[in-house]
Amino acid sequence: MSALALTAQAIEALPEPARSEVKALLGIKQSLYDVLGSYPLDNVLPYAYGQNQTAAQSNAIPANGTVSNSIKVSADAAFIATSARASSQGDFTIFLRIDNSDRQLMNVPMHSSTFFGTAQRPGFFAKPLLLAANTSLSYDLADLSGQSNDAYISFYGFKLYQKRQGA
Repeated sequence: MSALALTAQAIEALPEPARSEVKALLGIKQSLYDVLGSYPLDNVLPYAYGQNQTAAQSNAIPANGTVSNSIKVSADAAFIATSARASSQGDFTIFLRIDNSDRQLMNVPMHSSTFFGTAQRPGFFAKPLLLAANTSLSYDLADLSGQSNDAYISFYGFKLYQKRQGA
């Protein structure tokens, strides 16, 4: 079955999480059309962003503590996030916002498994999140485990490069 021949019934017949992933990918296609006015070809590439790892901004959350960190979208292309993933030693909450617009992406801090999902059922976004070049996603992580907790955060999706001249 080709991607263009997918019917609503065929999508609903897919097992989870494949159904959610297909719906997210179809949402990306529509979002790109809305932004570009046409469906993109070679200017969209799969990409992943992970958190900054510096001495000042590490992946360690102290026991029952809170840390702030960010992920910066590079200047060469916009990024369309389709899912968020995390790995940690224990539970934590996350509060996420987009820096350049001061837009909060949630009304309260969310439990890590609620936002990121699990390895078996990852957290796909219901609608892809379009982030302009040079945008930073900032977040606060608060430990719930009562022990030092290493949390690794990443966002997956597509880099959206400007169309080449004459393309």
